[in-house]
Amino acid sequence: MRINNLLKIYSKKHSTPLQLNFLKNYNKFNQKNKLLEQSKFLKEELSIRLSHRVFDLLELPYGLPLMPSIKEVVDLYCSSFNKIQETKVIRDDDIINFTKILTNIKNNHDHLEDSISKGLLLLNKEVDNNLINYDLINKELDKFFLSRISVRTLITQHTEIVNKNESIITDCNLNKILKYSIDDVKYICENIYNKTPNIKLLNQDDIIFPYIPSHIYYITNEILKNSCVAQFSKSGFKDEIIVNYSEGREDIIIKISDKGDSFPLNDIGKILTYSYSSTPIEVTEEYELTNKPIICGFGFGLPMAKLYTKYFGGNLLISPIENVGTDIYIYINKFGNIYEKFI
Repeated sequence: MRINNLLKIYSKKHSTPLQLNFLKNYNKFNQKNKLLEQSKFLKEELSIRLSHRVFDLLELPYGLPLMPSIKEVVDLYCSSFNKIQETKVIRDDDIINFTKILTNIKNNHDHLEDSISKGLLLLNKEVDNNLINYDLINKELDKFFLSRISVRTLITQHTEIVNKNESIITDCNLNKILKYSIDDVKYICENIYNKTPNIKLLNQDDIIFPYIPSHIYYITNEILKNSCVAQFSKSGFKDEIIVNYSEGREDIIIKISDKGDSFPLNDIGKILTYSYSSTPIEVTEEYELTNKPIICGFGFGLPMAKLYTKYFGGNLLISPIENVGTDIYIYINKFGNIYEKFI
């Protein structure tokens, strides 16, 4: 009963929007007294953000909160909230224990997309799709996953500072991150198709700017995987996938172009719908035992990539040309002065 009351109390509080620059400077305050202050702030802030998501999940339409996999997510958020509330951050010695608790929470939340995906797949099977307002579901899930990105960012930043005295916001070398992402996608394709995609990175300039490298990697990786699927479906990997980038006055712009069949402009909304995939798969226990690599099929890659770009004020634009290919533009704010995006 007490935990339910606390959840309600915290759900009425407002989150504190943060800037990238604030997180970048976080590691400058690594003295014990500063870390203790930050731990106290984080305990309060994470409690607020987790409580909001519990009630958002409980308000999902079409009986989704009753789906076993969604109930598991709700229970996990309640459990995480409870662990944070029970943890003391009064003395310097409490920082290490608090950090361990946060690390465990982050690890326990690693596969939430899978659980949400299972709930949506079950909904699609049990309810006539014509009766489902996917725009409504998308809006609610955007809110949920944006908050999840923020929670994981705050936790990772704190744990890295405590354990390694390092910030997760670094001076990113865009060229190196893109090469890393391209190499990983090539490796996946080699294992799935026994062929290597022809991905060409045009720009070789060293553009350096403060950002979270893992976010850039995630965005480009998901888009490149989609491009490879589209390209292979049309002509194998005969045509090139072109990656280019530029530094604008306010943004870093990345362009990824493939020569797949693409899709009608009116389908962009559908493409960005959670659980939609042009090549859907259902991961059963038998499939998981095969340990086969997966390049697509869940329908979460592109919607999540868009959220990662929006998190700190960027954007993702899709420009399809049927029977010719698709251009995707990624805009990332380069100054770090944009507050977190909340819906």
